[in-house]
Amino acid sequence: MKSTLLTPVIAINDFFTTYWTALQYAAGQAGLVVQQLVDELDPPKPTTFSWINVVSVLAFGLAFLGAPTIAVGILTMEATNQIKYAAQALLISVSQTPGLAKAFWPSGTDDSKMVQIGQLDKQLGNATQEMANMMNTAVERIMSDMPTFVAFAENGRFSSNQSLSLPSKTDGLNYALTTYLLSETMNKNGWYTSPFLGPYPNAAAVESSTYPGFSCKMGPNNICTIYGDDAKYWSQSTQRVYALTNIKPNDKTRSPLQLTTDIVQNSWAALDVLFDGAYNCTADGKAGSAAINFNLDGTLDIACISQLPVKIPCGVTCYVPLINGKCPFGRTTTGC
Repeated sequence: MKSTLLTPVIAINDFFTTYWTALQYAAGQAGLVVQQLVDELDPPKPTTFSWINVVSVLAFGLAFLGAPTIAVGILTMEATNQIKYAAQALLISVSQTPGLAKAFWPSGTDDSKMVQIGQLDKQLGNATQEMANMMNTAVERIMSDMPTFVAFAENGRFSSNQSLSLPSKTDGLNYALTTYLLSETMNKNGWYTSPFLGPYPNAAAVESSTYPGFSCKMGPNNICTIYGDDAKYWSQSTQRVYALTNIKPNDKTRSPLQLTTDIVQNSWAALDVLFDGAYNCTADGKAGSAAINFNLDGTLDIACISQLPVKIPCGVTCYVPLINGKCPFGRTTTGC
């Protein structure tokens, strides 16, 4: 009995110790991306981010990778089986242990604190200490409450012989944060996406669409080029197509083709997570909410990591049921 009980105790402590070490590496990797985003999207550096969003998104980076729709697009390409197992274990454990997700929340952090993008790479160093406090709070909660301990250990398979330890350099842990930073920077610099529902089951259906101004030629990464530097993205999983528009262009604004290509080449985000994630978040009426949310039962909600605005044309019937009498999608022009 003693050895049986010690197995999950040791496994949980080892998991959180290695997770925190891996998150320090992830924070460093995310810091390297910040300057790239500045050069690409925000040369004047006016964009600011909610600090609590930054810390919480980074802390929940592993759970983000454990989500099935995200795992298909990211983990299959970048992670070892051990990392996949750990990501899914954490997501399942947190989701099935009521109230535990909130133990990870950065307590004591000012909800109104904002950080300018030009200072973010330096501020990320401070995030690691906040994450250490969050990890300690979570472990104390797990170890001091038997029902929580049992639920967390059993649902996350911490009693098995499978190691859940993470390498100190775990690639992909910064993916949630870079997705959030990219989408929020796009948002604050005038970018939005307009979806075409289709369905478009294959590339040929996209290329042969008779929608006005839609004709395009499918290229790498499901980016369909139209003419010049214009482009649309086709999501194979949802069979939707997304157009990108900037309402505040200047002489340094990238074209949709340049931007989507750079996103892929620099691994800032998976395009399906960026676009489909924003669509699903908006359709649920959560656009503009915190990047990390909690459901009514206290479980984790990571559906709004992408903060890219989603808009539809004036006069078009709302794509989803109205929420409180209003369409959750914005409109491409004012005065509708």
